[in-house]
Amino acid sequence: MIVRMKCVSHRPRASGFTLFEVMIAMAVSVTIIGGVLAAFVQTRRLAAASIAQNCAVTIVQGYIEQIKNIQLMDFVNGTPGDALNNPNLAVSYDLHTQKGPSTADEISLHTTPSTVAAATLLNAAVGTTPTGVYDNLQTFDMDIHNANSNNTWAAIWPNANTALVAYPSTTPGSNDLRMNIWVQISDLTPTAAATCKAYGVLVVYTWQYTDGAKIRWGKDSVRTVRSIVQTF
Repeated sequence: MIVRMKCVSHRPRASGFTLFEVMIAMAVSVTIIGGVLAAFVQTRRLAAASIAQNCAVTIVQGYIEQIKNIQLMDFVNGTPGDALNNPNLAVSYDLHTQKGPSTADEISLHTTPSTVAAATLLNAAVGTTPTGVYDNLQTFDMDIHNANSNNTWAAIWPNANTALVAYPSTTPGSNDLRMNIWVQISDLTPTAAATCKAYGVLVVYTWQYTDGAKIRWGKDSVRTVRSIVQTF
């Protein structure tokens, strides 16, 4: 008997990824890359907001230093020869300062009368100018973003007093950091005839910055005291 045997060859199964496995891998990769990009974008937004805030703080501190060195009569809006005992703080008046190093940048910060409660300035909602508060609208070219005709101050802060100064410019790349500054000087001494006098300076300020495609605002305040001792 002749027995014939048939040899059957078994080929190994080709190894590889199925379509489902490829889709899962792509989904994981997209998620990781998206998270990294989102982290970069958020970091950039936080950096831009921090730059705007630091610029605003630096500007206000510069104004504070100038206000503290203004002559006493101009500082308290007093009468000549008796500015110490007769301050006139209940009206709005000018504090001569400089916005920049050149004479062309000389400006005056207008004070808010001392009859307005400090809480009115401190608790005011951003975008709303309280009654009796004098706006000092300023813009500073910080190259944070390009200004355009749609970013006028009236559109950004519709309730602010836009008639004070002709800001902002619509020239691209200029007037990027917009600020609103409220200044109030009050007499802190208990009696008008006190030998030692102390005057409080309150500066409430807001600044505008871009957060992605949105325009946002920050608000803060600075206080300082100027004391005077009468000499004989």
